[in-house]
Amino acid sequence: MAPSLRIGICTAPERVPLVAGVYDYVELTVASLAPLEGDEAFAPRLKMLQELPVPIRALNVFIPREIKLVGEAVDHALVERYVKSAIRRAGALGVECIVFGSGGARAVPEGFPRERAWEQLVEFLRLCAGFAQEYGILLAIEPLNKGECNILNTYLEGVQLAREVALPQVRVLADLYHFMQDGEPLEDIAQAPEWLCHVHVADSDRRHPGTGTYPLRELFALLRQIGYQGKVSVECRWGEDFAQEAREAAAFLRGLAS
Repeated sequence: MAPSLRIGICTAPERVPLVAGVYDYVELTVASLAPLEGDEAFAPRLKMLQELPVPIRALNVFIPREIKLVGEAVDHALVERYVKSAIRRAGALGVECIVFGSGGARAVPEGFPRERAWEQLVEFLRLCAGFAQEYGILLAIEPLNKGECNILNTYLEGVQLAREVALPQVRVLADLYHFMQDGEPLEDIAQAPEWLCHVHVADSDRRHPGTGTYPLRELFALLRQIGYQGKVSVECRWGEDFAQEAREAAAFLRGLAS
């Protein structure tokens, strides 16, 4: 595995001190940046986030389910205000990647044409890319399993969408949990490896890596095969001892990456 592979963890700001010196970066939620809050009110929180002992290099849960991106009820002015603020604050924190999962925001309403829904997602990502370009931030389309969203369910569908957006800021994420939930083959990644910009990992029952039977060794072997040199974030459910389990997960993944 390339030495530039970085191991990170999806967590909350208050838990970041517990993983200092263990992970290369942390991945917070976009909600941590309070995009609709005024700059003056947000300033103390921005300072706190900038002073965390582990750098924030990725964000997830881009758009809350209350802000619809698809259907007849899209508030375009609100979407643009939210996206512009979120990306500007992400840039101030040195974020490199924002994950676009947001199943509730992008779900296709019953009876709404899927072709138009797809077009709306293309338009949304082009809007985001316009703001992200200034800060060198990548947008990672996250395919979600069919139980969580009714559109964009596979890595190759994510690639198709990114190709239609056709802007360098838009790439695709591979999440092992969603692959396993829907039985998607990991080999799909190898069909379009140039679009992969971010990876999420967990283990069986979405527990921390190293505790179950998910094909993590096979995934890391595939990442090595395609020459992937990006970030891998642990996104899982934790037990009673977060700090210990987080250390165990990091050690396990670094073993796979070596």
